[in-house]
Amino acid sequence: EPLFNEETFETFRLVKAEFPHLMRCVSTNGLLLPDRIDDIEELGIGTLTVTLNAVDPAIGKLIYSFVNYHGKIYRGEEAAEILLKNQLEGIREAVKRKIIVKVNTVYIPTINDKHIEDIAKQIGKMGVYMQNIMPLIPQYKFADIKPPTPEEKREMQARCRAYVKQMTHCRQCRADAIGRLGKDIRQQFFARHAQTQSKA
Repeated sequence: EPLFNEETFETFRLVKAEFPHLMRCVSTNGLLLPDRIDDIEELGIGTLTVTLNAVDPAIGKLIYSFVNYHGKIYRGEEAAEILLKNQLEGIREAVKRKIIVKVNTVYIPTINDKHIEDIAKQIGKMGVYMQNIMPLIPQYKFADIKPPTPEEKREMQARCRAYVKQMTHCRQCRADAIGRLGKDIRQQFFARHAQTQSKA
């Protein structure tokens, strides 16, 4: 999570000083957004992407196993409530400060599929510029869930377009990806890493 790391802000300070003409943007899960929104504004970060997968804590608790907030671990619905409160508060503050906000929403069948339209309604009212609905990549706790088909994703985007502009050109990326767009070499990287460790 970039907002947790002071190195993120130091990097932006250096970039702003050396290349003031460059557009600056950051992606976040939103947990620390209210805490760092002043820094974001001061550094001239003009575009913000927030991952928002639920606006109902009862659904959020099915997605998030825990939340680590200011050094304390929260679980269940309490964790989802804290995350959601901070996400929405941070988004409101960013919009108020004229920062362009895009919301990423992971489409998770059987978990939040009946809820994504509610997310679109709420963020549309808040002034979010765009929503990017991304299909689930099955792994970890959702390894057994079948991702939505391209047609299901398009249908969801069509319904949500009534409330907020939809991003349709996304080439799905991940924070844990390694390599170039469309050429993720993460599996090969970790296989080589494992071989190196076994020889050590």
